[in-house]
Amino acid sequence: MPRPVEGTQGNSRAAIATRQAAGTLAWRGLILMLFARTAFAVAAQGMVAIVYAMHGSATPWRDAEAWLPVYGTLIDAGCLCLLWWLTRREGIALIDLIGFDRGRLWRDALLGLALIPPSLIFIFGGIAISSFAIHGGVGLPQFGEPLPWLPALYALLIWPLIWGFTEQMTYNGYLLPRLQVLSGSTVFAVAVVALVWALQHAFMPLTFEPDYMVHRFASSVPNSLFMVLVYLRLRRLLPLAIAHWLMDGASVFVGSILPLLA
Repeated sequence: MPRPVEGTQGNSRAAIATRQAAGTLAWRGLILMLFARTAFAVAAQGMVAIVYAMHGSATPWRDAEAWLPVYGTLIDAGCLCLLWWLTRREGIALIDLIGFDRGRLWRDALLGLALIPPSLIFIFGGIAISSFAIHGGVGLPQFGEPLPWLPALYALLIWPLIWGFTEQMTYNGYLLPRLQVLSGSTVFAVAVVALVWALQHAFMPLTFEPDYMVHRFASSVPNSLFMVLVYLRLRRLLPLAIAHWLMDGASVFVGSILPLLA
């Protein structure tokens, strides 16, 4: 493993530029990471579909879709392993992607709560605009599908926390600042990360329905762009990860827990 260059610890733009000059950062790692979550998502769904097929399901791929909040942790595990390998090559640690500041802990937690209302506006607004453009009417947000009690509790209590931090570490913590440095263009970095981040939603779950996949992609663009721009301003992941975690948890509660309580 390359030893950290003096003064380059952390995830600042200057530190990343120094590591690029030292040869510990290159385009191939970024390209690999850009589509890692999408690739891991398809692979994880395929694993669940194989289990359904082995149990005689006539529609194994469709049956696997509902289990995204459970097999999603496999996606996160793959991404975290890849991020660990890439950051280790740079001579930094995974925690450096978060930009954790103990002195700002409570302020970051409150900021995370404050980010939820505007995020919901971009999420619901994106869904409404995309639904109208593709289907000619305003669609409703999707909150997942009912699951049995045990996996539903896992999806509520564990999955959103891991998912929120891993997704933010992938796109904002790792990809955005490195694309900014390697390309020399903030506009390019923002556009690529926001679009690829939105694109992953077309494959989570993968339905093979073109209209649905286009809708999932288009509806996700506004909030992806919002989160990228917020990170550029903050350069800290904790507020965004907290907002992400709580919103995903609420989605699971509505989609998977409430039907069990009815």
